[in-house]
Amino acid sequence: MARLSPDDLVARAEISDTLHAYSRGIDRRDIDLLADLFTEDGAFDYGHGNLTRGREALRELFVAATGKYDATSHHCSTTSFLSLAEGRASTITYVYAFHDNREQDLNLHVWGCYEDELVDEGDRWRIATRRVRIAGVSSNGSEELPERFERYARG
Repeated sequence: MARLSPDDLVARAEISDTLHAYSRGIDRRDIDLLADLFTEDGAFDYGHGNLTRGREALRELFVAATGKYDATSHHCSTTSFLSLAEGRASTITYVYAFHDNREQDLNLHVWGCYEDELVDEGDRWRIATRRVRIAGVSSNGSEELPERFERYARG
């Protein structure tokens, strides 16, 4: 394996920041942040033809998707850089996500991966295409948060 240049290391750190910012945006319901993480013509692919394209359509998707839950917690790990050259990158990031919907008495646990194509747009690395691929799902009833804890704010 070839040694990484300092520029490659910086790019990897910046890409990782983008990938982690997505989790923060979802969990905090920060729609402006989420939209800004994607290119203007960015695409979000859940599979089976469920594709959303374009920043404004993505905004609507994120409003609808995050509005279903009282709380979420997304955990990304094991990011593999499949390619990184000339302002473009391909990554796979494994994810575990927890979703709580008290109204429906539902805790939903999802695990799988994000397959991303990213581009360096100068001010930040943005996701051009995100494919969500799921390995498994588990659900059970919602539980009250113990009083000693305070939930983080969501937009």
